[in-house]
Amino acid sequence: MAGALRMSEAQYNVYDNDLQMNLMQYDYIPPVDIKTEPYIPETAHGPYIQIIEEPKQRGFRFRYECEGPSHGGLPGASSEKNRRTYPTVKINNYVGHARVEVQLVSHTDPPSVHAHSLVGRHCTENGTCTLDIGPNDLAASFSNLGILHVTKKGVVEVLSRRLRDERKRLKGPHCHLTEENGLLKEAKELGKVMDLNIVRLKFTAYLQDSNGGFTRGLKPVVSNPIYDSKSPNASNLKISRMDKTCGTVLGGDEIFLLCDKVQKDDIEIRFYEEDDEGGWEAFGDFSPTDVHKQACVLPPCPPPVSSFRTPPYHTAEIERPVTVFLQLKRKKAGDSSDPKQFTYTPQVQDKEEVLRKKQKPLPHYEPWRGGGRGGGAGGFGGGAGGGGRPAGQRWSQSAPSGSAGRRHRLAPPPAGSPGRTPRPPGQHRRLSRLESNQVIR
Repeated sequence: MAGALRMSEAQYNVYDNDLQMNLMQYDYIPPVDIKTEPYIPETAHGPYIQIIEEPKQRGFRFRYECEGPSHGGLPGASSEKNRRTYPTVKINNYVGHARVEVQLVSHTDPPSVHAHSLVGRHCTENGTCTLDIGPNDLAASFSNLGILHVTKKGVVEVLSRRLRDERKRLKGPHCHLTEENGLLKEAKELGKVMDLNIVRLKFTAYLQDSNGGFTRGLKPVVSNPIYDSKSPNASNLKISRMDKTCGTVLGGDEIFLLCDKVQKDDIEIRFYEEDDEGGWEAFGDFSPTDVHKQACVLPPCPPPVSSFRTPPYHTAEIERPVTVFLQLKRKKAGDSSDPKQFTYTPQVQDKEEVLRKKQKPLPHYEPWRGGGRGGGAGGFGGGAGGGGRPAGQRWSQSAPSGSAGRRHRLAPPPAGSPGRTPRPPGQHRRLSRLESNQVIR
């Protein structure tokens, strides 16, 4: 019999709407005063909530319900391997009991309800976690928070339920049919623009009232964005390598850059210079098609390649090279990579002189290699040619001191010495193979 008296949520909504439609025939309905206390105004000496440990923005994975519980809670921003920290808030200028509630909101400004849910210790089915603190220690540390990733099909359903719960908390439990349709429409609009890879934590503190209830709410605070480790925005930006580190002051040099996984539409290459006069910045020229996909044949795979053209320096009149910095920067989040140095070189005025210096010089031949070339028909003999050796002289393989590696001529043998009879000018004898090798060498 007890089960017959229970009513499902759908049946209750139908009954509630029928009841309100029946009440519309009456001319007067007594007003119902719903007591909702606003947030306590924040003053210089009044109580307020403060985030003393932000959540870690990158490296934490959002898990689907089918994957089971999260492996470890959401760490704090300053968490290390041997010293774990967690998101922590503190209530200042207050002594007593309090309750801190945390829930997920969007990264937009102003933040709105999010489709994902918090799971873990002290968490409820509606995706919020509460922790009672005080009266001495007024710091609340959430050490076991996990983020439950909702499927795309369930986004509208979860958002409509969250909007309905928020509306009931502010205006009471009754919701008219027209308001229900408006909440459903709002949930559909939020689902179209909501980024499921980014969330933020919203902390709200409630102070204890005179009746023992936690109704005195403080102004909420919102944490930094938290990125799902599976999304492209989760990785830290890093420039692995560049094929050039210098270029002309006029810009337009094409540079190939190796980097980690990036989103084509959410990245820019920033050139900047910091000085006392306010600095200078410009951005490299490239399109999303210039960011090439990661590909490899054997591991390790190279990171994606991005090609861009350098911007011109703010002044072309420089007499010596100028060093600036360049870095990768996300357009939406605003985070950037570690900078790399880039050098602008002065422009070259005389291009013809540069081309002349780059021309390949003509080969130079030693005079002894082509004696016949200058002597025409004389050849190596030198009788009729001007480039050969004189009659009666021969080449020597040994070199005197001071002329290493060079051949020199020996004086003709004195008259009357034994030897072959010299031939008359104009007549040549056939050289032996040994003599030919000595001459050619």
